[in-house]
Amino acid sequence: MTITLNEAEQRLAKFIALGRTNAARSNQITDCKMGSQSGEQTDLDGIAAEIAFCKIHNVYPDLNITERPAADCVLHNGASVDVKSTRYASGRLLAVRWKKPHVDMFALMIGEFPSYRYAGSMTASELLKDERLRDFGHGLGYAADQSELHYKQP
Repeated sequence: MTITLNEAEQRLAKFIALGRTNAARSNQITDCKMGSQSGEQTDLDGIAAEIAFCKIHNVYPDLNITERPAADCVLHNGASVDVKSTRYASGRLLAVRWKKPHVDMFALMIGEFPSYRYAGSMTASELLKDERLRDFGHGLGYAADQSELHYKQP
């Protein structure tokens, strides 16, 4: 399922992304992006993917700029979700090692601002296993291929 953010959602995503980038840099928070894109672009793709995921699931995203909880949203069943995004069509669901066990599940959104495809999700207990540790050039992290993800139509 692909979601394209409307004009208001795009403006909101840009506002939140800029705010998060500025807040992180002013607080000397290390930028943990995995690629050559700017920190602001990473933040824009991240919040836009979160908004798209929440739109699909009819929940509200965490729009906080200064304090970032582990979960990007909470589903109607109470499950906390960390939404991950990538621009690569064959991208994997990735999680850093220090995430254990701060969320109930991880979801993967694929695309570029302002359109994203929901690729699926995986519970934290399924993803955060030692046998899933892989190094794609940025240190060890947890990884799952799209074929391993669960897709539940909301």
